[in-house]
Amino acid sequence: MAPSQPAASSATAGGGGGGDLQQQQQHAWEQTDSSQLWSQVQEDADGNLISHTGAIDEATLIRLRRKRLSRADYARSSKRLVRDMIRYVYLVIDLSRCMYDRDPVLPGGTRFDAVLSVVSQFVGEYYDQNPLSHLGLIVVRNGEAEMITRLTGSRTAHAAALVQIRKEVGEALSTNPNGAGGVFSLQNGLEVAGRSLGHMPRYGSREVVVIMGALATCDPGDLLVETLPRLKSASIRVSTVGLTAEVNVCRKISDGTGGIMGVCLDKTHLRDLIMGQCVPPPARPDEIDSDGNRRTRTCEFVQMGFPARRTDDVPSLVHAGRGDRALLARTAYICPRCQSKTAELPADCAVCGLKLVLAPHLARSFHHLFPVPPFAEVPEEVDVAAAVVESNSGAGAADATNGNGKKATKGSDIIGSSPPSCVSSDADVTRSSPSYEIGSTTDGVGSTRQVKIGASLLVSSEGCDRC
Repeated sequence: MAPSQPAASSATAGGGGGGDLQQQQQHAWEQTDSSQLWSQVQEDADGNLISHTGAIDEATLIRLRRKRLSRADYARSSKRLVRDMIRYVYLVIDLSRCMYDRDPVLPGGTRFDAVLSVVSQFVGEYYDQNPLSHLGLIVVRNGEAEMITRLTGSRTAHAAALVQIRKEVGEALSTNPNGAGGVFSLQNGLEVAGRSLGHMPRYGSREVVVIMGALATCDPGDLLVETLPRLKSASIRVSTVGLTAEVNVCRKISDGTGGIMGVCLDKTHLRDLIMGQCVPPPARPDEIDSDGNRRTRTCEFVQMGFPARRTDDVPSLVHAGRGDRALLARTAYICPRCQSKTAELPADCAVCGLKLVLAPHLARSFHHLFPVPPFAEVPEEVDVAAAVVESNSGAGAADATNGNGKKATKGSDIIGSSPPSCVSSDADVTRSSPSYEIGSTTDGVGSTRQVKIGASLLVSSEGCDRC
């Protein structure tokens, strides 16, 4: 305190303003712009933090992001896994008081604004990749959990609910800016989601995704003693996305139920963690129920109906949602079993309970079962064409001309000026040599590189499903 007294007296004697006095009395850490601190912290390939960014270029950051996603994302593993095509997922969103604070890691507003923006994108992406699945939203505020949308296949219901949440939060902040939201209760959120998921059929995957910004949870009971055993017995998988730090109880619940736990580093990482939940996780292995009996997974047949779309001249009552409301419309989908009308697809028939889908919905659900093999990055200085020609030298030089010595004019002969930039990590160059040959010829003008693709690699696009 002694050095600050002469500065204050000199500022007063010199006639300086109050702003100069306040600036001189600030500490060093108060004069630092906190919004730029986390931008200087990066990760290496092993996940360790490095503080200097001058030696890291943008390409290296992209490679680190791909490696991090390959660890957490099930789709980027080149393995054939058993996955559940039908999922029942509840999204538990933290709306406690800590969500309305600004975070340097998530610029552009409060934590609530960043989460709501990513959740809006997640809803659309979830139904695009899982058209046969259901999604529900649960918010936790003031120590209580509230289900704002039940499990449904309609994305419009979730979009309207998110708009209503933003409106309610804005009104609460205008009325009580400091006390809005209250505390967060993880146990109440899991109990509400678990009671609803317990009635879902077992041929589907039961999941809960928790987006948590609080550093503590205020629960009426013991999570690890009361809630965790019930989640395991009901085969419910819990994954947690943290905004501030990793909470020990969240880690134990995620590991105990087979989910994943992640803490966002920035806004892009937050989007990667939440969007990673769009991919169906691997199916759970055989489990032991509460009675000690082993529950073996079996393939179950699910009855589905393909309704016909019909337009009438006179509006009639059409079921919208899960049978809780109806509306007047001229166009509807007719259930093939009970002839009732449904407003949108996919959906469960409100009368007979038959799952109503279309053929494109089934086709889009199968793409998770046959993932594209990952590609290995090839350095720019490596000549892929030279490597292929060298591997084929034992079988003879590649020839791209026909038997008469003239240049081939068939559609299977493709002339290109540059080699392919990426090769599959699972591909065998020697094995694919009969259907992929690269050679070079010299004419009067100059050298030309010719690539000959065999008939085994040519596939007709007629009859392909464009969904």
